[in-house]
Amino acid sequence: MLLDIDDKIKLVLSETGFTFCNCLYIDDKIQAIIDTGADIGSLQAVHPENIDRVINSHHHIDHTRGNKFFANAQISIHEFDAEPLSNIEAFEHFNSFDRWPELMPGTNYEDTAKSLGLLKEDFADNFKVDNTLNDGEIIDFGKTKMQVIHTPGHSKGHCSFWFPEQDFLFCGDICLTKAGPWYGELFSNPGDMIDSINKLIELKPGRMASCHIKKVCTDSTARLTEFRDRIYKREERILKYLTGSPANIDQIAQQKLIYRMHVTPFVLFWEKLMVLKHIQRLLESGMIEEVEPGIYQAK
Repeated sequence: MLLDIDDKIKLVLSETGFTFCNCLYIDDKIQAIIDTGADIGSLQAVHPENIDRVINSHHHIDHTRGNKFFANAQISIHEFDAEPLSNIEAFEHFNSFDRWPELMPGTNYEDTAKSLGLLKEDFADNFKVDNTLNDGEIIDFGKTKMQVIHTPGHSKGHCSFWFPEQDFLFCGDICLTKAGPWYGELFSNPGDMIDSINKLIELKPGRMASCHIKKVCTDSTARLTEFRDRIYKREERILKYLTGSPANIDQIAQQKLIYRMHVTPFVLFWEKLMVLKHIQRLLESGMIEEVEPGIYQAK
């Protein structure tokens, strides 16, 4: 399904959910798509063989899984995310999949990954980068002009995209969903995400869409502020729990202070990775201490 932003820009709404995403199609002199993680039926609506440029907001598989269908397109991504979109070893390392045995002992990775389409063979054909994006870069598609905004936090190279003439922001995986924000990979950082969201708040976009909600929002300041503040609230919950008693990462994650439900082992895995990010922030701020190896308590 295509949702018009204007006569040249259309939101490609994916007909599938988890591990897929909405994309943005620019139907101009240069035809382009931002992210390719929609289901194949939705991607076919923009005729992949005619697309000149694929622009990935970041390297995660739910945003790049369809790159292989755009055989005639140049693939672009921010330089900080180019490496994991270039080879499988870097992809697994950046996504922290190499930490699965440590954080998820007793849970088989292959079985879990298969159920979500995250096995190597599911994205082995996607490793290709032709050029990289720069913060502030203006891309001219013809009548449509777009500015690249580097917004790290979700990944190190995550980018958002600003269309000034349309007063429209496509903010990628600053996702605006009930489950976000997400910062569960090696180079993601909740502090960077706070800074990135603040940057977008200052932009004051009249209209805004993300890769995981099926609507165009007009309440950007309020929506982005509430989304950012969830990061602070998560940290407050972790600190409050550690005030009561010392705990390790497994014990903290079992309290479901980030996700209300661990519907798959991957959600528990991501909760642990994100808790680790908050633990590091709290250690650096001096609000908690490591009382024994791997055991943390509020001061």
